[in-house]
Amino acid sequence: MQDKLNTLAIINPISGNGKQKHIKNLLKQHIDESKFQLTIEMTQYAGHASELTKKAIENGFDLVIAIGGDGTINEIASALTFSNVAMGIIPCGSGNGLARHLGIPMNAKKAIQHLNKAKIKSMDTACINEYRFVNVAGIGFDALISHQFANMNSRGFTSYIKAVLTSFRTFKCQKFKLTSNNRLCIEEGMMLSFCNSSQFGNNAFIAPSAKIDDGKLNLCLLQKPKWYQIPSLTIKTFTRKIESSSLFKEFKLDEVEIVHASQLGHVDGEPIVIGEKIKLKVDANSLKIFS
Repeated sequence: MQDKLNTLAIINPISGNGKQKHIKNLLKQHIDESKFQLTIEMTQYAGHASELTKKAIENGFDLVIAIGGDGTINEIASALTFSNVAMGIIPCGSGNGLARHLGIPMNAKKAIQHLNKAKIKSMDTACINEYRFVNVAGIGFDALISHQFANMNSRGFTSYIKAVLTSFRTFKCQKFKLTSNNRLCIEEGMMLSFCNSSQFGNNAFIAPSAKIDDGKLNLCLLQKPKWYQIPSLTIKTFTRKIESSSLFKEFKLDEVEIVHASQLGHVDGEPIVIGEKIKLKVDANSLKIFS
């Protein structure tokens, strides 16, 4: 008989959508107790998920389940990278980009049932300078929005759209100097996204062809649309057709250095101050994922 997986579920009680408030009871009701030996912890402050994950590695756990949004998943995944401990996800955030890419249900009960049948696979992670990410990082307009969104009183898709509309009109495109394999390329655009998976979240697909296990990042450059181009671009973003837009350009790389004028960036939606010089690198198959 197969041994049970020693499993730690880490719940962020203040992540995006509030569904996590009932997760404890749902876990007890629906987790397959023949497969999982479950321990549950609640985060109490920023960075606590990372601390709990590192202790789980030290204490010989087999699996850590991230229950929260993209920021919680980033904390836990960053701590688990290069370890033998796998990560599972029960999405409870406002975007849930990686979970959606992996096909994990947004309904908490169904996500637990999905977990009961899941298998361990390997996926890539990447670093932008010293910051690790698993889904999407970026500079330019989406980085600015990430910083604004973090300071808003309410989270969720409506607040995100409000931040976009507030800043779009006055935002000026930036120049990005990219160096890869000793070749310099200068591009100009509204934003440059570094995509390990296919979407930001909420089924907004910035890199529909991205794969989490190909050892590459999809670098997606987007030009600023004219007002009359916005409806078409929006439709293409939510129907996986953004690659057909004349405003879109894509590169696939495993390592690149970038110089840009802004100090702002984001990793998995979380705002960071990244500086003008960026080193971007993929670590292939560096994280075990339960999906």
